[in-house]
Amino acid sequence: MLGLKLRVDCPYFTTFRRPVSTSTILTTIIPPYTTLRGMISNALGLPRDDLRVQEWFKIGIKPLNREFEKSRELAKILKLKGTGKSYQRDFPSAPMFREFLVDSAYEIFLVGEESRIRDVHSALLSPKRPLYLGGSDEMVDVDVSEPVKVEELEAEEVWSVVGGIHEGCVVERVPYKFVKVRKTFNVEYKTVSVPMQYPVRMREKIGVIKLEEGEHIWVT
Repeated sequence: MLGLKLRVDCPYFTTFRRPVSTSTILTTIIPPYTTLRGMISNALGLPRDDLRVQEWFKIGIKPLNREFEKSRELAKILKLKGTGKSYQRDFPSAPMFREFLVDSAYEIFLVGEESRIRDVHSALLSPKRPLYLGGSDEMVDVDVSEPVKVEELEAEEVWSVVGGIHEGCVVERVPYKFVKVRKTFNVEYKTVSVPMQYPVRMREKIGVIKLEEGEHIWVT
């Protein structure tokens, strides 16, 4: 089993929109797992509804700036109607408040079979399509490390986002994966805790991975 570490920098503004937000566009403080898989699928050049990447690896997330401050702007949102293959404008558009993050940065950890990890590593070094994170116009800079072997163990101290609700953390409920139901897709969510400072200490040992740097990362 191999692990791949990415440093992901959003150099300007980015919004990880909460799917349930309507009259106000709210953002989570970490990229949802679905968003990260979408970026990787883009690098691989996969079609829009190709979900195979969901089964390839587990993901760990470590925010690098932990102030978690959100900014807000008044945006005019263009309303569209369509089937997914084509859209038409539906006026009038509505002004609404939109939250966004400034200069957010994360370390992302992928753990899976060697062949899959190497495929993703190559794709991120030479992506098939331009990469973004959040909105389609929100640029991302991805620094890819070489794949390394990972050690699976149990630990009480964790240097990453961790599943469940824990003290000293910001709790987020983020989209985890898509599940196809007939001709539509449902979203599976996961509740995670984002540490205010590292490491976060668990009440009991949990399953983690250990990389060369010696940090314990929770992946799911």
